[in-house]
Amino acid sequence: MQKVELKKPGYSTYGVVKGGKDIIKFSDNSDIVTDRETNAIPVVPKGKSAPIEFVPRGRNNNMMYDIMKKIGHNVTVGSNIEFKNKVIYGDGVMVYRKYRDSGNNKIVKEEVLPEEYPDIFEFIENNNYALIRHEVANDLAIFYDSYVEYLCDNNNPPKIVQIKAKETTCSRISKIDEKTGKSEWHGYSAEWNKGTPTDVIATPLLDRQSPLRDLKVRMGKLPNKDGKKEVCKERNFIHNIRINTPGRFYYCRPYWWSVFASGWYDFSSAIPVYKKALIKNQMTLRYVIYIKDTFWEKLYKAKNLTTDDEKTQCREDFLKEMNDFLAGEENAGKAFVSEFRYDKIKGFEDKDIIISPLTNQQIGGEYIEDSEEVSNTICYAMGVHPSIIGASPGKGKSINGTEARELFTIEQALMKMYQEATLEPLYFAKAINDWPKDIYFSITNCQLTTLDQGTGAVKNTGLTPETEEK
Repeated sequence: MQKVELKKPGYSTYGVVKGGKDIIKFSDNSDIVTDRETNAIPVVPKGKSAPIEFVPRGRNNNMMYDIMKKIGHNVTVGSNIEFKNKVIYGDGVMVYRKYRDSGNNKIVKEEVLPEEYPDIFEFIENNNYALIRHEVANDLAIFYDSYVEYLCDNNNPPKIVQIKAKETTCSRISKIDEKTGKSEWHGYSAEWNKGTPTDVIATPLLDRQSPLRDLKVRMGKLPNKDGKKEVCKERNFIHNIRINTPGRFYYCRPYWWSVFASGWYDFSSAIPVYKKALIKNQMTLRYVIYIKDTFWEKLYKAKNLTTDDEKTQCREDFLKEMNDFLAGEENAGKAFVSEFRYDKIKGFEDKDIIISPLTNQQIGGEYIEDSEEVSNTICYAMGVHPSIIGASPGKGKSINGTEARELFTIEQALMKMYQEATLEPLYFAKAINDWPKDIYFSITNCQLTTLDQGTGAVKNTGLTPETEEK
């Protein structure tokens, strides 16, 4: 394979496979996650008279969509994201009561039923909270940033009646206000890449350092800076759920994005292009056909052809029939008959037609080691062991059941932070709607076991064996 690299800025990398005629272009995504823009974009949102400055994200303010496209084009990255999303989601939400047993002074956790607290379960069901958790899990796994909207009623005091997930791809936050030291607004639009969008919906953004306290102050449950408990006029609020990364004032930068900056993503995406080009250019020719020069005159004579046009047409028809015979799938396994003579004086076979199959020097194992290396590196960066979601490239990479079970358990434990983040909106509803103080929420998980226990998996509720009801 011959490859020419252009080192000048602004140029891409191209390659030409030996024997091929097509030029292959390879992408360079080393700066796809770089926040180039520093100036905020003034936008007049719907229903507002004054502009609000929103901070862009990435080149052309379209970073999130660029990343989503790249995820969809790479098998390893896409599979890892899906796996992490499933682990974050777990088996669902469990509502439980936690209290201290006066008899033995132990903390008791017990799952509660819908008929015991119908308001809580109706809130979870009516808001389709499973879908909300799914969207939050997706955004946290990919962007480390997620946004949910709380819609409150007009009662006094107000209650949270609905929760909505707001796509991170369409979300931007306003420039930090010098007076308050906070980003005051959340902007929602599908046209950020157009420069100045016209469909922006601005919603008050809760203080990202202490969002629950901020919401309590706005709902009149805690005193404001003047020492008064007052209910604000707004009824819609945005909560930024995030996995914090150091040095980021506006948007988080996931650690796994290093696969783009380091170049490993481009390396991984280039291998299938090379493989496809090799297959296309090295497996086109399957046979080489040798035809003796005197064969054609004998053929013309047998068909009584005299004119040049007739001979040319006969030659073309014969070659076409020969090609169709060798290339057609319906002729697989059939035999081709050709006459030959044995020259007794010279001692060799005098054949009119010789068909020799071409042997492909490549045996199908090209770039296996490279593919294994890059897949393992990307999985390492994303915190996913490749053997959990599928055998890594190469041979002899399988693991036994005990290793797979322990690796899966470790992955669940490491994703605890993400799982708890998806429960934050329920605790906000608990605080604002005055649900019982002893009610808590947790994510149940599938706990893998050995087959000698009668099943391959059990449901882990997080309740201790001493206090869990059998």
